[in-house]
Amino acid sequence: MTNNESINEYWNSEFTSSDKQFFQKCARILLKKTFIVRDKDEENRKMFYFVSKNSDFFSNYFSFMGFEILVQKDSGVVMLSNIVNENISASVAVNRFRFKKIESIILCCLWTLLSDRLHRGSLDKVIKITLSDLNIELEKYDYKKPFDKGPLNDILKLFCKFNLIGTSGEIGDEDFTIILYPSLQFALNESEFVSFVKDAEKRMKGNEDDLTTIDEPEDFDSTDSEIDPFDLGIDMGDEE
Repeated sequence: MTNNESINEYWNSEFTSSDKQFFQKCARILLKKTFIVRDKDEENRKMFYFVSKNSDFFSNYFSFMGFEILVQKDSGVVMLSNIVNENISASVAVNRFRFKKIESIILCCLWTLLSDRLHRGSLDKVIKITLSDLNIELEKYDYKKPFDKGPLNDILKLFCKFNLIGTSGEIGDEDFTIILYPSLQFALNESEFVSFVKDAEKRMKGNEDDLTTIDEPEDFDSTDSEIDPFDLGIDMGDEE
């Protein structure tokens, strides 16, 4: 798409009817889930390559809402991110999704497990962990309470909603696994993670029903324990 070419001109000249329908589907998925993960399944693979090919057009489209498209080709992730500059106020740029404390802790544990696998040089397209792996990581936060199946299942479903993880099997089954999608890498970065962990360890001593706000990396505030996994607060309509 050239600078002199309007969105309408590009839309009508470059997209077939089926392309237009697929564009609408991809846009809704990005608004709903924030991430598209290439290696999740065949449908996500199609969406990843379609958005990658037309990333400039998608960014132009979303720019009216204050967003842009970021494509991580090596990781196989497309994400919807806030545009942050001097012309956009922080109140507009930040969309927050409030996680309960234990949800935030589990998110950090999953991020750590993925980061460890990648730092060890794992070349697996799909990285899977067990509940035992998660429990061992949780013990580092002195969280040793047994998990009820229902609440844990709800937490994992929440992360699945944003294409951060997947699951295979049922909790309690021997073959149950959690699939760590590469999109987790972009929910936190290492410096923000360290700050969050320090704050989380303090919060673990407090009331279990406290809420932790997770926001975008660009707007991280260690005082408020705010880490932003892009636009997880955005929810536009029913899930595809």
